[in-house]
Amino acid sequence: MLPSRRGTTFKSPLEAFAKIAGCRGLGSGQNHYIKASQWEKREAILKATYKKYLDGEWEPEPVSMATFYFLLPSRVIPMPAGVKRSPDPEGVWPCAAPIVVSQLSPCSSYLVLACEDGVLSLWDLAQGLTLGVVALPENCFCQSIHFLKYFLVHKGQNVYPEGLVKCHMKCVVLCTDASLHLVTASAIQNSTISLLVERPVKYLDEAICAVAPVQALPGMVLTFSRDGSVLLMDVAKPQIVCSFALPRSYPLAAPWNPVLVMSLHHPGFLLRGDHPDEIGSASKAEDTPNSIFYFNFEDYPLLENLSRNCTIPQASILDHPTFARALPLEERCEKFFQKSIQNLAKYKVKEEEHWTRLRRYSLLLQKEDLKK
Repeated sequence: MLPSRRGTTFKSPLEAFAKIAGCRGLGSGQNHYIKASQWEKREAILKATYKKYLDGEWEPEPVSMATFYFLLPSRVIPMPAGVKRSPDPEGVWPCAAPIVVSQLSPCSSYLVLACEDGVLSLWDLAQGLTLGVVALPENCFCQSIHFLKYFLVHKGQNVYPEGLVKCHMKCVVLCTDASLHLVTASAIQNSTISLLVERPVKYLDEAICAVAPVQALPGMVLTFSRDGSVLLMDVAKPQIVCSFALPRSYPLAAPWNPVLVMSLHHPGFLLRGDHPDEIGSASKAEDTPNSIFYFNFEDYPLLENLSRNCTIPQASILDHPTFARALPLEERCEKFFQKSIQNLAKYKVKEEEHWTRLRRYSLLLQKEDLKK
């Protein structure tokens, strides 16, 4: 760096360096000129100062992570016979914001996309249509999505409809602030979202960190809290039905990622308990004295009837207002006439009972007149 001096005959730094033999420069400033050797010294100082950061191996950070789902042939993804598939995408569904969470239903019929702005897009893949778009409350962002087998509330009890239910879905959404929400969607009604559990403010250990649907019990989910508690929740009410406790010597080491096996057909589940002496230790997994505990829902009086009487016949489904709107016009008219005929028969019975009471009353009045 060469400072300029007053009274020099040179008009600029470039004119001064032109008179110096063997000088190379990288650039000039207002009153100075940076030489290549000076830049090399600055680079050496930088490398010496941040050597531990510069010498480390850096892996390129991926721009995005893809999630793959294997789908069955449907109206969205047809599979003509004898036609070879192309590796190119057949269609792209636009979203207003990047997708942070996606979940496909166990039957591969429904797909939920959660964007980073808190908007959920609900798709019916079997029918090839959208079931709606719902938005989470402000400052709520999706952490995980869990599908529920579609259920109805019949006479105050959660039941599964017999047979296949189309264009109807329910799922619970766990947010990053530990709040829990129920999303309901159908092709004949607007999609709705309701709050099941609020974000804890006072007791942070009660915050929900994991959710597991219980398919053997309609409308039930298991919630795992930070303090290790395991609760069974009825999402239709919503309310806590009961709790499940492991022995004190085998608590949950990671409630946010429990080792759980939920039975699809039998009313029970398996849960691993970790020995407190081995929690956080660096010993091998095979040396850890863990235990597996089995919980049977039918052993609890409150859940015994729910697990055995959890289905409703097709005739009762058609009487439900939710499914009555989904019937074709011809079937709705036929159902209306059948109800009218049934009501007419009831009215005839009531009419005969009414005339019988009138005759008895008339005879009673005649007897009273004869006594006078």
